[in-house]
Amino acid sequence: MAMNDLKTIAKGAKLSIKDGHIVCPVCRMKTRQIIRPETEAKNLQVFCAQCKSQMLVNIKTGQCSFVSPC
Repeated sequence: MAMNDLKTIAKGAKLSIKDGHIVCPVCRMKTRQIIRPETEAKNLQVFCAQCKSQMLVNIKTGQCSFVSPC
């Protein structure tokens, strides 16, 4: 079910950051991945423990963008 929800998110869409954590676009809960203002990553795999969805994200200067579902 979560995989279908992730397929509707456009590539490059900005993901929300709440209290330094990436917010899951499926269940809107915080993931365990912490993002700092100077964080940079390419194709980082993020897992949501709440809804069990996985996604690849790019992070540049604290901004998180969606790449694809895993």
